[in-house]
Amino acid sequence: MNNSSFTAFQRLSISKKLSLWYGLSLFILLSVFAYFLYQTFHSSIHHNYDRHLRYETEQIIPFLKTSTVSLGIDLTLYSRNEALMEEKNFGTYVRLFDAQKNLLYQSPNFNKHSKLPVKIPSISSQVSLSTTWQDLPLRTYYHPIINYDNKLVGWLEVSGFEWTLHEELVRLRKYLILLVTISVVFSILGGYWLSKKALSPISSITSSVNSIKASELQKRIPANPEVEDELTELSHTFNMMLSRLQKAFEREKRFTADAAHELSNPLASIRNEVEVTLRKPRENEEYEATLGNVHQETIRMSSIIESLLQLSTVEANEKLDFELININDVLTETISRFTVRIAKKDLDLVANIDSSVKIKGKKEYLEEVFGNLISNAVKYSNPGKTISITLKKKNNAVQFTIKDEGYGFDSETKKRLFDRFYRSDQPSVQQEAGSGLGLALVKAIVELFEGTIKATSKGISKGSTVTVQFPLTD
Repeated sequence: MNNSSFTAFQRLSISKKLSLWYGLSLFILLSVFAYFLYQTFHSSIHHNYDRHLRYETEQIIPFLKTSTVSLGIDLTLYSRNEALMEEKNFGTYVRLFDAQKNLLYQSPNFNKHSKLPVKIPSISSQVSLSTTWQDLPLRTYYHPIINYDNKLVGWLEVSGFEWTLHEELVRLRKYLILLVTISVVFSILGGYWLSKKALSPISSITSSVNSIKASELQKRIPANPEVEDELTELSHTFNMMLSRLQKAFEREKRFTADAAHELSNPLASIRNEVEVTLRKPRENEEYEATLGNVHQETIRMSSIIESLLQLSTVEANEKLDFELININDVLTETISRFTVRIAKKDLDLVANIDSSVKIKGKKEYLEEVFGNLISNAVKYSNPGKTISITLKKKNNAVQFTIKDEGYGFDSETKKRLFDRFYRSDQPSVQQEAGSGLGLALVKAIVELFEGTIKATSKGISKGSTVTVQFPLTD
């Protein structure tokens, strides 16, 4: 196959390629089968005709006259003398040679033909061979003649035309060629039809994928749930890819919307502060106050952007290479970072931590979870209250619980507690600094760890309890 043919083949559709490959495979298989069938039939014809020649030989041998010095034959009383006169179809051609391959006798029907070449074998055994004589196929049988002293004294040659049998072979060859050709043609057509039918879902998948625009990522490729084959798996794979793309686009849109929404107020505040300050000359103290307010707003914006980026990163990491973490060590280290803040608010921290508890996760993310929850408990607790932290094994999970006696929340707040930028409208909560992204980030990390989180409270000013569960690793 040259380059142009190969290129043309590569441009064919999959169904056409499959049908051509199927047709080629069937052609090779049927050709091999037809060849062996033809050869077997050919050998069988020779074998059957050799039996006929051996039978003729056995009938002639009694008419041989052998002695130690001479060899002769007298077929006067031979019952099949007519066969020695006949030509072609029914004729039997007989010749007798001495040990030196000299012709001693030949049947009368030789007189009407050209001379038949002598091909006496070099070994003293019975031999059959095929030749062409008078442009017709001839089968010849050589029988060695052994005298009473067990010496070779001559050869008896018996021949007959096989042309009628070869006509059968020619017909068989034509039928086989025709059968192989028809079978291959029908196999290519049938294979093309079957491959088109089998691959028709691919056309449907292609059309569905082409119809999905960037604004329509919620669409999915239809798949038959009752059929479990490679094409169904392909549809599921495309749908999972679309789900990932949809989540990525939604994260990007949410990040843009959240950033625009949350940064607009600080930027407006900075702009107003600067514009008011620049309306007229002011004292240095007023400029310093303005710059201080601008600095506070930029810190707030930086905090919001950092939290948004961190949340976006966590949500994008659908699958991480987790490591085995000793969770009690991480919790102990995180608690130690809040010792000063706890002491300043005169809070009592009670910790009950089970040792040697391990989970699969990422240490930095786990520190973020514990840090946010402990920070909230400290921030929203009144001085002199108690914060309880518990870490223990429960069934097939690791359960972390943090309980405070702080501001608490009502049922309406509970519904939106883990929403982005949500903060309770309680005055005591609003006066505390915060972006409203901490619990959203905690929930995203916990779900990334395949865990669960829930928060409960008996009401405003009655404290709250947050429970987190992670899958346990033995």
